[in-house]
Amino acid sequence: MVEKGRVAIVEYSLFVKDTGELVDTTSEVDAKLYKKYVEGAVYEPEVVVVGEGRFFQGFEESLASCEEGKEAEFEIPPEKAYGPRDPSKVKIYPRRLFEKQNVRPEIGREVRINDESGRILAVEGGRVVVDFNHPLAGKTLKLKIKVLKVVTDPVEAVKYLVKRRFRGVKIDNISVNVDRESGKVTVELPKEIRVGRDVQYAKALAAYDILRHVEGVKEVLYIDRFTSDELRG
Repeated sequence: MVEKGRVAIVEYSLFVKDTGELVDTTSEVDAKLYKKYVEGAVYEPEVVVVGEGRFFQGFEESLASCEEGKEAEFEIPPEKAYGPRDPSKVKIYPRRLFEKQNVRPEIGREVRINDESGRILAVEGGRVVVDFNHPLAGKTLKLKIKVLKVVTDPVEAVKYLVKRRFRGVKIDNISVNVDRESGKVTVELPKEIRVGRDVQYAKALAAYDILRHVEGVKEVLYIDRFTSDELRG
């Protein structure tokens, strides 16, 4: 079993049991095989803190029972996934409500009403039926999962926690120093992601992750390095 609180590097593919539909995957091969491939998307192993709660209950429980290096499959019932289907969340609205907002009612279209997201199930004359259940509510899921690595080294754990906030960045391009005595961690990101609209927010999220999940860390510092070589370039 994978110890709670450990950083784990995980490959997985998630399916709807009854139909075999692929819901989510870290594998480019599976994405293409099941016709769910998205051009430009990053397909790579997921960095997960075991027991952190970023995934639904059944995923977290399955992960915790895995063995490093071994692929496993789990069946996850609705109550441990996206919950049972609630008929009260299927509502009927007049068609004119959508027309006033210049929204054309079409089956399968996602809409937002009163700050709730739903999908149009049916358009019947002047009525539109909208389902506010999660699309996977009531469905049993099948999880294919493999823990590639359980990270125990603090420097490596910091690198992976930074990486998961900067998808697509190679772990070897993240420079990290951990001073165990002072509890200070210094991080230097590769130059290509040094600036950008969302970089500071991602840095903050990574820092909070490090402070929570890497034992003994009290402070996280980032280095932004600029050199004369960049001017020549």
